[in-house]
Amino acid sequence: MGDFHQFGVVTTLHQLNDRPLEELEEELLAIRKKKPMGLILPSLYSELEGPALSSIVDEISSVPYLDQVVVGLDRADESQFKKALQFFDRLPQHPDILWNDGPRLRKIDALLQEKGLAPQEAGKGRNVWYMFGYILASGKADTVAIHDCDILTYKRDLLARLIYPVANPALSYKFCKGYYARIANNSMNGRACRLLVTPLLRALKKVCGPNDYLDFLDSFRYPLAGEFSLSRDVIEDIRIPSDWGLEMGTLSEMHRNYATNQICQVDVADTYDHKHQDLSLDDKTKGLSKMSCDIAKSLYRKMATQGEVFTQERIRTIKATYYRIALDLVDSYHSDAAINGLGYDMHTEGHAIEVFAENIMQAGNDFLNPDMSMDTPFMPSWKRVISAVPNIMDMLLDAVEADRREFGENTRYDVMQHPKVNQLRLGIQERVRNIYGEEATEPVTEKIFNLAPLAKKAIESTPSVNKWNEQDIMAITYADSIRSKNEPPLRTLFEFFRKELKHHVNNVHILPFNPYSSDDGFSVIDYNAINPDHGSWADIEQFTKHFKIMADLVLNHCSTKSTWFRNYLRDISPGKDYFIDGSKFKDLRKVVRPRSTPLLTSVQTIEGEKQVWCTFSEDQVDLNFANPEVLLEVIRIIQLYLDKGIHIFRLDAVAFLWKEDGTNCVHRPQTHEIIRLLRLILESLEPSAVLITETNVPNKENLSYFGNGNEAHLIYNFSLPPLLLHTMLSGDCRHLKKWMMSMPPARRGRAYLNFIASHDGIGLRPAEGLLSDKENEQLLGTIREFGGEISMRRMPDGELKPYEANISLYSAMAGTIEHGRDQWQLDRFITAHTIMLALEGLPAFYIHSLLGTENDLQGMADTGQARSINRYKWDQQELDETLANDELHHKHLFEELRRRIGIRKQQAAFHPNATQYTLHFGNHIFAFWRESLDRSQSIFAIHNISDQPQHIPLVDLNLITTERWTDLLTGTSYSSQDTHLDLPPYGCAWISNMG
Repeated sequence: MGDFHQFGVVTTLHQLNDRPLEELEEELLAIRKKKPMGLILPSLYSELEGPALSSIVDEISSVPYLDQVVVGLDRADESQFKKALQFFDRLPQHPDILWNDGPRLRKIDALLQEKGLAPQEAGKGRNVWYMFGYILASGKADTVAIHDCDILTYKRDLLARLIYPVANPALSYKFCKGYYARIANNSMNGRACRLLVTPLLRALKKVCGPNDYLDFLDSFRYPLAGEFSLSRDVIEDIRIPSDWGLEMGTLSEMHRNYATNQICQVDVADTYDHKHQDLSLDDKTKGLSKMSCDIAKSLYRKMATQGEVFTQERIRTIKATYYRIALDLVDSYHSDAAINGLGYDMHTEGHAIEVFAENIMQAGNDFLNPDMSMDTPFMPSWKRVISAVPNIMDMLLDAVEADRREFGENTRYDVMQHPKVNQLRLGIQERVRNIYGEEATEPVTEKIFNLAPLAKKAIESTPSVNKWNEQDIMAITYADSIRSKNEPPLRTLFEFFRKELKHHVNNVHILPFNPYSSDDGFSVIDYNAINPDHGSWADIEQFTKHFKIMADLVLNHCSTKSTWFRNYLRDISPGKDYFIDGSKFKDLRKVVRPRSTPLLTSVQTIEGEKQVWCTFSEDQVDLNFANPEVLLEVIRIIQLYLDKGIHIFRLDAVAFLWKEDGTNCVHRPQTHEIIRLLRLILESLEPSAVLITETNVPNKENLSYFGNGNEAHLIYNFSLPPLLLHTMLSGDCRHLKKWMMSMPPARRGRAYLNFIASHDGIGLRPAEGLLSDKENEQLLGTIREFGGEISMRRMPDGELKPYEANISLYSAMAGTIEHGRDQWQLDRFITAHTIMLALEGLPAFYIHSLLGTENDLQGMADTGQARSINRYKWDQQELDETLANDELHHKHLFEELRRRIGIRKQQAAFHPNATQYTLHFGNHIFAFWRESLDRSQSIFAIHNISDQPQHIPLVDLNLITTERWTDLLTGTSYSSQDTHLDLPPYGCAWISNMG
């Protein structure tokens, strides 16, 4: 961990913690929308064949925020340029390659030579200068980073940290220099900086006296680093040398043109190693010898422009002073190496100092020689070049594009070899192998890649880590929950949401909208079609333009009226072997059932009678996922829905997916592998997509569907509805608190979907083991008293047990277990939803909860299905009149829920992943504390769940007296003078320090 010491006149940005790279990249992705970013890579062709660059390109290929990559290629002939085009083609940013030795760019260079504007010396500086010009010409990037192509230890977090300070508009930096510890192979590197630059700068200050420029350079931890970032406007004005003085010369230009508060340095890597330069004792035109001469001359030139006068005697004095300071530093470095257990060769270090001292003298002599003093001048700024050659930008663009067209047509990179595609393929292979075995792995994987544009999407995709925030609210509705006479229900529904809920709800779960034969949509006939009674794909796509839409993947079973099942009966494809013949199973005694209907149903097929597996009903026949073709069908459906703009996928009844003889046939390992595979494919096709599992089972089993962060993004909080209902009807929150304290916080990237009511009944299995038998009986008795029904499931031994309570939630809140019906129904109902809004997770409202719909007893009688009690179909005109009627509860409920939703959406402490702690104020107060991810906002969410007033001492909240605290729901402020919080029956308070 780095220190936080600021030394010198340049701000230092340290690496003080292990901030997740994904988090940093996500912030850069957000910045990118307003400030596009680019990267330039100065490269020799030989580096393409070296050990570092291929790994660097692999890392860059996973960088999500870059809009442009520009490669400057030196020392390459035509065949090598072609190879370079193919080498870099794996980058999803479609890099532009400047072939500096090609005829087109040489022609441009010759033109600039004629006008005295071209670089005089080939090298890294010249390469970077032309790339700067190309960046300006293309206009794609506002912030540009540059780093070398020989970094052996390169990881993409280096680039993220390097570009962040300049890219972030909240900071004021125009230029950022990278620095790092040059430690590799258990020894200190960075000899030119340690033994040349640092002692030379200090020698110059000692001989020439105080100097702002030298103080500026000496503020940098590693002034010779080839890694820096800068803004586009800096590129227009900057002049740089074409020799080894590039790094120092760039710093000199920044000092000349910009205030120090616009310049910073950043720690970009814990370890850094790259190609090492030889001392080149015998040839001072190469290696560190040439570098040291170039650096010294660049310093002499810069100081001369400031009026410093150099003579032979002064140069000699500088050399002697340098020598003494450098030798003293050797002792310091030796001590530093010793305490860190590093090797240190004092003899080689001393020898290097001797070479550098000679070159400092030689550089001074060259500088004093009138014929050589300006032999490597600064290259002109691009602003000057454009002034002299107005069409130079178009010339650069045309040359690079012409080179690409002429030489790149037959050098396309095989996308299947791209590292991101390779990684995806390995992941898919692992999942397929775990599901279907080794023999099926390759053929099934190949079919998956042929089904969807996975390779293309994998290369282009940008990871999406945080898929939600406090403004995410979901509504659950059928396509025809609201109907009018003259238009398709989907259109009527859309207009209602657009008019009434656009500012309150942004996620809409439209329950199965396909043609179906039973179970209100959950017995799908055709997954590829929209039920014509509801509308068309155009209506769904209209919804997706304004809301994030969640669709059901009813993948456990389909309708007996489907083409697949009809083909199964005839033994033809598609459909052959798509279903399960239960008669082939020897032991079905342990099978877990959610229904009391028979597990197996007899059907006549072309091959004779078969016993098909029906988990839910005889019309809902289970699909056979042991046949890979069924999985491939699901992937086709996912691709279709993505194409239609649907990004949230609900895996209906997924727990029952895999059947295995002699087991309970629920939560099987293959089921979890299939979910992992679908998530991997889904996120590769659409990074923003979300997978949610519907597993109405006890809490521990439900939590397992998060996997290791590789299964569901969201899981339904199935224990919440029965426990919260019991809390509101009993006036006792003990069980709700105990359950909440046992719930692990969902890690970033996953969250709970909180709901109290849905199209199904209130599941009772998730409360198993949480409520006593007596409490269960009291709850079920009260539900029946308020007009509800109880659905049963059959146990393996044949016993029937309660499975779900079928009742409208508003009707369920009609009174209490102890006193029966009372006057608090509306308040009780609103309090329950206020709790849901405040809890950790993403809140979801069933449409009939938003509308306060009561039990539909007639609908239940008409269908003979208990669930119809909570699936009323509103007539649009009837609904409009109801919501406008002051005498009905619907209007007051709808308006108050929308008001509280609006308040909730503005609170960072209600982010689905914000911290949550349970508070203890007795059994009649359900309270908890939420804190925003950045720890700036606290909210004490306090709810009276009883029909009696409650009196709470404010001292028990430990409100920080220096902050102003406000109840977000009422606007009431609290200070140190206030002693109590009084809540009426079913009263609520959200007390926050940011009201």
